[in-house]
Amino acid sequence: MRTQPLTTGSDARARGTPVADWPDGELRNGELIGPWRAVARLGSGGTADVWYAVAADGRQAALKIARREVREHSAANLAIQREHDVLRRVVSPHLVAPYGLLECGGVAVLALEYLPHGDLVSMLGMPVRQWLPAFRVVIAALADLERHGLAHGDLQARNVLFAADGSARLTDLVYARPLDAPAVVTTAAYGLPPGNRASAREADRFALAVLLFELTTGRLPFGPAGAGAVGSAGLPALPLPDGPEAPLLQAAIAVLRAEGRIEGLSYFTDVIESVRGVYG
Repeated sequence: MRTQPLTTGSDARARGTPVADWPDGELRNGELIGPWRAVARLGSGGTADVWYAVAADGRQAALKIARREVREHSAANLAIQREHDVLRRVVSPHLVAPYGLLECGGVAVLALEYLPHGDLVSMLGMPVRQWLPAFRVVIAALADLERHGLAHGDLQARNVLFAADGSARLTDLVYARPLDAPAVVTTAAYGLPPGNRASAREADRFALAVLLFELTTGRLPFGPAGAGAVGSAGLPALPLPDGPEAPLLQAAIAVLRAEGRIEGLSYFTDVIESVRGVYG
């Protein structure tokens, strides 16, 4: 079961402590935000912190809040709100579920499904059978977004997390944008080379090929600096594996060389189906 009652902004104001009253403006263990009590920080990104939180009835959530350094900028709160709006609009079992957007003294806090079993980084370079189901979920999540006219905008292994039952979810929709919007590089290692006038749709497909390459080989195709540093022609010369995973690597390389300009996500679906008999 992936749903629970949404918490409204009024609930947050009635039961939460304004951010201005937090010591040093930082969330602390035990702080109450709406029905959620903060327990521990799960991690920090470029613009947001994520906290593990529990409710009095035992429900669990991940709370996403703009980092203190950027909280004064309206764009940081708007990004959190936009992510909530996208997740409410694109209802998908392949995306992290939103539990509610709370207002806490003028700061937006997004309550999300808690995904406790790590991310896809732990599976890089592992046998195909172990990561293939998660990769299928990523393709399905992107397809769900595309049906609503949206690209993810920051596809990478760290943004694929695992639920308690082991199923995968695509997360971090902060950079979601219209499919035909200009591509923007948000994570260099997964980004297109500059100056190619690609769309956000093509950027997603390029990043998906980077991820497939990374999962298959255990390394990034262009290194941490990405294609922006070496160009799409800078792919390392790799001997193709002899096993049945060879079509996966070939497909990834083809999309990288095409800089994401392919007919559709079915390209990836087809190559996955081509190895289905081996990996299930």
